[in-house]
Amino acid sequence: MKRLVVYCEGQTEEMIVERLLRNHLSHYGVKVERPILAATSFDPWGQRGGFVNWDAIEFDLRQEFFLDTDTNARFTTLLDAYAMPDKVLRLAGFTSPVTAEADVASVEQAMEAFFSEPRFKAYLQRHELEALLLADIDALERVFHRHRPGIQQLRADIAAFTSAEDINHGPSTHPSARLASAIAGYEDLKASNAYFVLAEAGLDAARAKCPRFSAWLAHWEQWGMQP
Repeated sequence: MKRLVVYCEGQTEEMIVERLLRNHLSHYGVKVERPILAATSFDPWGQRGGFVNWDAIEFDLRQEFFLDTDTNARFTTLLDAYAMPDKVLRLAGFTSPVTAEADVASVEQAMEAFFSEPRFKAYLQRHELEALLLADIDALERVFHRHRPGIQQLRADIAAFTSAEDINHGPSTHPSARLASAIAGYEDLKASNAYFVLAEAGLDAARAKCPRFSAWLAHWEQWGMQP
């Protein structure tokens, strides 16, 4: 059986993997294991969630690779490129945050080379996973119909972006900041809100406006269909 282990930034990613991607990839012969939240310390029982402590994450991933020797297992990340640790950037030779698609891909490749684990494929969402929610503003409006004025302003603000993954990551303009500005109280139930919007929109709609995410998902679909 082909097994996929997804190392997630936080609860939003965890919920989307468990409730959407697991079911989707099962149709392609891939069993998605319970997601692993990113370590924030070396304490095995410590708080998890957040792409903040690269040393702890490195140790955590190496442990996963060492303990799970199944040749039918694969490992991937679902982490945001926004505000990634400086140590990760330096793996690819960068000294400041990156936003360009090619630069994010370079960091992913550097992460893979760093671990030298053939079963591992790094993935960084450019700029944040919340870009998927901005791919279908109609779905966002249906879920948060009481916040139409803010969502209509959000629609106008991002109309010029062809891809939702191009929506920039300034302190007040990264995807989750835009959602919080448009929808009062959005951050209070961030994980479940993201799930409800994506479930309403459907993965096809999100993939149409998020080509890097779509390519990552297609990679696992194709892997699952291989003999």
